Amino acid sequence: MTQPQLLMTFDDCTVDHWFAHRGVFDDASARVTFFVSHVDRLTDDETDKLQALQRDGHTIASHGLRHLDGPHYVAQHGLAAYLEHEIEPSTAALAERGLGHRDFAYPYGRHDRATDDALTARFSWVRTTSVRHLDGRATQVLVDLDGRTRVLPSRGIDVGRRGVANLDDRATLLAVLDESARTGAGVCLYAHDIADSHQGLAEGRNFITPDRLREVLTAAQERGLAAEGFEGLPD
Repeated sequence: MTQPQLLMTFDDCTVDHWFAHRGVFDDASARVTFFVSHVDRLTDDETDKLQALQRDGHTIASHGLRHLDGPHYVAQHGLAAYLEHEIEPSTAALAERGLGHRDFAYPYGRHDRATDDALTARFSWVRTTSVRHLDGRATQVLVDLDGRTRVLPSRGIDVGRRGVANLDDRATLLAVLDESARTGAGVCLYAHDIADSHQGLAEGRNFITPDRLREVLTAAQERGLAAEGFEGLPD
């Protein structure tokens, strides 16, 4: 990579809210990735909005058909069944709607060697999650995007989860962005819904506020990080 990259990602299927805040991405000249689950249940309007986001330069990719815990499902039903019932229908449903790129984000971030081997054979990049450390271990999320790994860790930045506000760890996140800028390493972040704080907490969502998202994207931009979707990564 010619400069450090921020890979900002969103999980699940709150398409209306993602689309409603597309201006936040435009204001920061940011391209992001939406990992979508339950694609077969998208309405025509939601499909149109995802197609518009894709035309804006954002990446649309798979988060599984039914948002299943991969290793747990494999333990119960086998790897072949997991691929047949969770992975292949998800990518097919995206393709049928003119959406999708060859990337995947594990629901709940749960994975193991067997699922990694199977999915990196089918996808260009596979995203997991990491512990939201508040100390020096936070920089463990940084990764060499030109290296051999195709399984990327990511740091959560939701401000609320299931009706409870998360600890404000913006200082730690800024330190991670500083280290990315210093070393040239890439950093992947993830959130879910985009909503105002009172609404997100009242409705028990996993969410980031528009203002907080704007702060993160602006901080990355000020440090020289290019905010790109997974589509911009090497295959």
